[in-house]
Amino acid sequence: MKFLFSSLGKKIQIAFSGLLLCVFLLMHLMNNMALFAGPDVFNGMVGALESIKPLVRVLEVGLLLIFLMHIINALQLTWSNRQASLKQSTSLTQNETSTLNSRTMALSGSVILIFFIIHLRYLWYTYQQHLFISENETYYDVILRNQWGYLGHTPTAIFYILAILFIGFHLKHGFQSGLKTFGVLPNSRWNVLYGLSYLFWAVIPGAFILIVLSIQIGWIN
Repeated sequence: MKFLFSSLGKKIQIAFSGLLLCVFLLMHLMNNMALFAGPDVFNGMVGALESIKPLVRVLEVGLLLIFLMHIINALQLTWSNRQASLKQSTSLTQNETSTLNSRTMALSGSVILIFFIIHLRYLWYTYQQHLFISENETYYDVILRNQWGYLGHTPTAIFYILAILFIGFHLKHGFQSGLKTFGVLPNSRWNVLYGLSYLFWAVIPGAFILIVLSIQIGWIN
């Protein structure tokens, strides 16, 4: 049990929870890609998820716990690392590099948290409470609303794109750090795994951005 609260234990928890969050992000992307198939397919998919709502609720609670574990351990590790750096005599260059990486990850993590809250407040909450504007509005139509918090609203779309870019950077750096935590080093026989970090840096964020842009230019309407 003591190991879980050690620096290495926290790093392993961050890496493991981050991996699970990556799996969720990939599944979430696959669901959202159904928007390109049109309202019937997308509404049918959401309706199917509604039919197994108790199971979805359990998964949502599990996802929230994983998210909290990731945040809490990351904050604790960042704080302990900063405290340790004040006591150690390292070179200026090393210290500046470490601080830059830490600050960048902290910044991207903060933006992601804000994005997560806004996403839940509008899209997720609207779906869960069935807050439709009219009887004819569907799940598909909700996403296209020209209101703050929905993707038909240009300022919201811009915020989403910026947040997704931060998510991409956070995932790329986090994925590589996670590999090092599990002992997979660059230039080893497992070096190909580092290539997967670019999947999270470019492909997945790029697909999410494509969805947002497609709504804005009318490909999804």
